[in-house]
Amino acid sequence: MTKFKVLGVAALALLTLARDATAQRGGGAVRTGARGAVVGGLVGGESGAATGAKIGVVTGAARSVGQEAQARAQYQATAAYQSAPRSDFNQAPPAVLGTAPPAATAPPTATVPPAATAPRGEAVVQKNGKPVVAVTLPSDWKQVTGTNYISGVSADGQAYAMIATLDGVADKPAGINKVKQGLLRYLQDIKYDEQTETKRGALVVTGTAKGKKAGVDVVFAVGVMDAGSGQIVGAAFIIDSRIEDYYKETIRQICQTVRIGDDFAAKK
Repeated sequence: MTKFKVLGVAALALLTLARDATAQRGGGAVRTGARGAVVGGLVGGESGAATGAKIGVVTGAARSVGQEAQARAQYQATAAYQSAPRSDFNQAPPAVLGTAPPAATAPPTATVPPAATAPRGEAVVQKNGKPVVAVTLPSDWKQVTGTNYISGVSADGQAYAMIATLDGVADKPAGINKVKQGLLRYLQDIKYDEQTETKRGALVVTGTAKGKKAGVDVVFAVGVMDAGSGQIVGAAFIIDSRIEDYYKETIRQICQTVRIGDDFAAKK
């Protein structure tokens, strides 16, 4: 590793430690780490598929993801991390947008290989034979695809993503209410940040909570979008709070690959 790469990883680690205390307070207007990435990056539009194809390519964004993975691996090797309680979303996926089965068996260690940033390939949810929403997850995430959803769990089991259609929902505010009901099924001690609307019109709610099953502190970010023709879709991310800042760039890239509605027609 070159001197500049070492300095880059060290700087990211120091920044994360500085933010950690603030991020774990939760509630209020705090949107650091992965939560801020969802607020700023959800829905990549017609360039979403191209963004997904570039995950793992040597670009500035991919280098950030690689540096983040290296910093995450270093943190996961510390005594503080090893002794702390952790979630395992492989065994208990928090499917706040619907019902998803457990992912494949968790890996034997929690350390994620820094190089595992390549895309799995775009996954698409269809309705009546037409694409409604699509996303590209990293190749080392364990992906499950159902009739109306796509979900994925990071290799360490501490980051969870779910994209789904929200049937029976008339508009985005109603979608947020349905999402909050889903959060209550899996989380407790929920503290919400202020609701936000992104540049492309997605309503996003973020906050902190504890997992009901493991009792581990987590952060969440859930967005609700109008995919056109009256179809509302949701995107949810839940991450252990101790490791939130180590997933910021990864979550940002996932969000930028999300495509809905007219984005599919624009690609043709």
